[in-house]
Parts: sequence; C-alpha cells; structure tokens
Amino acid sequence: MEKKTTIENILNSLDGLQKASPGDFFFTRVQARLQKEELGFWGRLAAFVTRPSVALSTLGLIFLLNAAALFYQHSASSGSMVAEQFEQTAAEDYNTTLALNTYYDENSEPR
Repeated sequence: MEKKTTIENILNSLDGLQKASPGDFFFTRVQARLQKEELGFWGRLAAFVTRPSVALSTLGLIFLLNAAALFYQHSASSGSMVAEQFEQTAAEDYNTTLALNTYYDENSEPR
C-alpha cells in the first residue's frame, strides 16, 4: 500500500505542469543579436582605446614624457649657462692677458 501511495504522489505532482515557453521579448533579442553588424577595424580600435585602463595608461605616459622633456630642457639650459660663464671667464682672462702684454710692450724702453 505504501508503494502505491508513493507512486500516486509522484504522478499527482505532474498534474499542474504546463508547456514550456520562452520569456518575454526572447524572439526580439535573438533577432537583434543575429542582425548585429560585426565591428570593423576602426570600431575594434575605438573599443580598445576607450577602455579605462588603456586611456589612463596613455595619459600617464604622456605626463611622463612631458616631465622628461621639461627636466631635459631645464638641465640643458643650466648646462649651457655654465658653458657661457666659462666662455666669458676665459674671454676675460684672454683679454686681460692680451691687455697686459700690450701694456708692457708699449711701456718698455729698449736698452
């Protein structure tokens, strides 16, 4: 008797079953996916570039290049200032030596 009631319970559980049906707008979503155009080269490139990680790393690289250019420009300008000061000092020393030589040549009396 117990087996009969178990089998009847199992069969009775299938009484409220209905035919399976897709959800709302399923057909529309399938059609939209089938008709979706494949992205070309430029579309894929734009999708890659607009990723936040790529955009942020590109901006970081640009900032680093600008900082390097500013540092290089600053060091080059300070190096040229040292070279200009050396040239001026050398020129002054040369002119002083030249002036002393001409002074002694003009004021020396032959013996």
